[in-house]
Amino acid sequence: MIISVSGENGHGGDAVTPLEAAFEERACAQRAGTDVFIEGVNLALLGRVEQLRIRPTNASGTVDDDGPHEVRLEAADDGPRTGCTCPEGATGSFCRHAVAVALVATGSAGLADDDEDADDEENGGIIGEGSLFTDDPVHAAMRVFLSRVPRAELVETLLDAADDNEAVADALWEATVAWHGRQHGAAPSS
Repeated sequence: MIISVSGENGHGGDAVTPLEAAFEERACAQRAGTDVFIEGVNLALLGRVEQLRIRPTNASGTVDDDGPHEVRLEAADDGPRTGCTCPEGATGSFCRHAVAVALVATGSAGLADDDEDADDEENGGIIGEGSLFTDDPVHAAMRVFLSRVPRAELVETLLDAADDNEAVADALWEATVAWHGRQHGAAPSS
């Protein structure tokens, strides 16, 4: 079964499956919550979803996250349903493993086919209109890392990168000067 979705002003629709409609990435983000969603994004981008089976109304797969976790997704008449063998998923929660499988199964995890690249460029490098992922999985994975790493570790990582790379050091110094200028109303002298 295919659901037809109209584009802007009812023109140029794309066909989506019930699974894609039920597990659209923004709905997944809202249902899972920010922290769980980011963890699921990370698992998807790191390629931790294996043995994926996709049908129009359901999907299943295994997520390697400190051991294998079996995930089931279903686009039921009464709304999306998930199940996972992890402790959170066993209680019916939309866990990070279910998020990862949903994103990969619906093509939302920045792992789209090359045929979609032309459409991606029209949307400023974003997959799908309003997508949460850039079309570069490496940058998306780094974005997840940088958003989750403790601040002190992030500072040390940036300073180490500046020590190893003059271009990074220059960019970091320019950002530092600009930040000080905003904080004190004038840029410090070099």
